[in-house]
Amino acid sequence: MRRNIFLLIFFLSISFVHCTRTIVNKTYSLTTNVQHVLSLLGLGAASDPYDLQYLKRSIVSELSERLSPQANIITDEEAEFSIVNARYTDYKRPGYIVGVQVAEENDVVETVNYARMRGIPFQARTGGHSLTSSLRSIQQAMVIDMRGLNSISYDKAKEQMTVGGGVVTGAFANATFSQGMEVTVGSCPCTGVLGISLGAGIGRLQGKYGYLNDNLVSIRLLLANGTIITASEFQNKDIFWAVRGAGHNFGIGLEATFQVHPQQNKGMHYIIDFEFQLDKVESLFDLINEVASPMPKELAIFVIERLVANNYWQPTININIVYSGPSEEARTYVDRFQALNPVHRDEKVSAWDALPWATYNGLNNILCTPQGWARFPIKNFYAANVKTYHIPTMRKFFDGWQEMNEKYDGQAMFSVMFETFPQQGVRAKSSDATAYPWRDGSDHFLMMEVGYRDHTYADLFDEWLSNQQDMWIESSGYGRLQQYVNYGHGSKDPPESLYGYEPWRLAKLKALKAELDPEGRFNGYQPFVSDEK
Repeated sequence: MRRNIFLLIFFLSISFVHCTRTIVNKTYSLTTNVQHVLSLLGLGAASDPYDLQYLKRSIVSELSERLSPQANIITDEEAEFSIVNARYTDYKRPGYIVGVQVAEENDVVETVNYARMRGIPFQARTGGHSLTSSLRSIQQAMVIDMRGLNSISYDKAKEQMTVGGGVVTGAFANATFSQGMEVTVGSCPCTGVLGISLGAGIGRLQGKYGYLNDNLVSIRLLLANGTIITASEFQNKDIFWAVRGAGHNFGIGLEATFQVHPQQNKGMHYIIDFEFQLDKVESLFDLINEVASPMPKELAIFVIERLVANNYWQPTININIVYSGPSEEARTYVDRFQALNPVHRDEKVSAWDALPWATYNGLNNILCTPQGWARFPIKNFYAANVKTYHIPTMRKFFDGWQEMNEKYDGQAMFSVMFETFPQQGVRAKSSDATAYPWRDGSDHFLMMEVGYRDHTYADLFDEWLSNQQDMWIESSGYGRLQQYVNYGHGSKDPPESLYGYEPWRLAKLKALKAELDPEGRFNGYQPFVSDEK
């Protein structure tokens, strides 16, 4: 070992003039010669296939000694690697060479400590649904599969649910519902609970209970230096503020406790799906604007495109309405949409925890399976918040959407999802209560996505998406991009669009970042400094 250190120092001394000390994800980028020596000594990334093989073998042999017997290490050469490597999108994705399936908290701690010691990038994964292209900065990395931390417990006296860092939304909702309780959750059941809540956790019940992280009581967070802290209103208050809206930048959530609430209407929700021809764009969005001014706290509306409707072989707009109360109370709103003459109507009553599978014609059956992801594996995603739906913009957008689908039929899929949620529970807290900056600036969430199989038209699709986003921003009513961090495209979005334009917000976040993660180990997901290339 002493000989290796001597050789390293000697080599660095004679090669110093050839080094570039540029910061990439807070790690030094060295010339090929220096990087080669580092990799041979077992430090940093590998620069050629031989070095890469050595790096992977050394990770397996060295790290396995630190982990529990139930943990598992998989390299990218093994068939099982697809389990930890699968992602909703392969667009500008991270590159993993080793996956660690953890079985207990200490496995996560040991993996992070080992990766830090070796200078190997790492990223935690639960559902594999992160959309941001900023994760492309993580290459030749270790992925920490959190699904083994899947414990869920309920404290009846406090009405609180505690979940492990690997629990997904569907399991959380099932467990909460079984106790006669409910809380705001996302609409996709296969996303990680903690990953969603670190951004905010928007959802249909936010009119009653605020965002998911408004219900966060405490979180156990693994920091970059390998220590575990608890953050709450009573401990590490500044960190607790920061993790509710920017938490991905500070550590890995190992466990979190949420306040949950007694079910209303016995936990039953009224669902109705309408499908409309595209000639109804103006009247539909006029009506949504009216219904949302103000939106009843029990009501939530999704807008989703459908290329082939039920019994109607033309593109349509699917309006999904969910009312968290008796169906009779929803009739006032339902009848107004019915008056616009839909080409199809489907209605049902569903338990709250079954909503993800009952809404918008079972779309989550596709969104939650690797087989569904693989149909168009590369998915480029853009989004923006708007204050109201600008009618001429909606017409122009849907005309363009139809044109692109027809032109690239079979080669790409152009998807749309707009979310209109009630705001009462969200705005019950002050705008500076958490790091999430858009309590008064996220009336509607607009998302669009192009999925494709190869990069033949990648630049063209990206340009089209970017142009649509520009159009949304211009007519948003906010005068600038205001972006839910979990829906952000990546570091193309200015950090202010994700974390707030008030200077004090990013200043506070960056100060905490410098204290907790000075080496930038957690810079992969929506970092505070844009580095788009």
